[in-house]
Amino acid sequence: MRSQTRRPVRRHRKNTTRVTVDFPKAQHRRLKARAALAGVSLQEYIRGRITIEEENILDNELDPIVKKIIEENKTALKRLADK
Repeated sequence: MRSQTRRPVRRHRKNTTRVTVDFPKAQHRRLKARAALAGVSLQEYIRGRITIEEENILDNELDPIVKKIIEENKTALKRLADK
């Protein structure tokens, strides 16, 4: 049995965060094949396919948004905290 060693996570930028997304196996295979055809990694392919509307939200504008999200999801957050 081959021992599994964890590779260190490479950060491309100082201010990044990791997001985990589960894909059905068939979709994952298709995405990986498309990335290979494009000559890029799966991560680069997915990043390139995601379109993010650029909004310049200032930190002081972010607070009310976060508070609203927390307020709207209090029940779910409480269930998670109780686990």
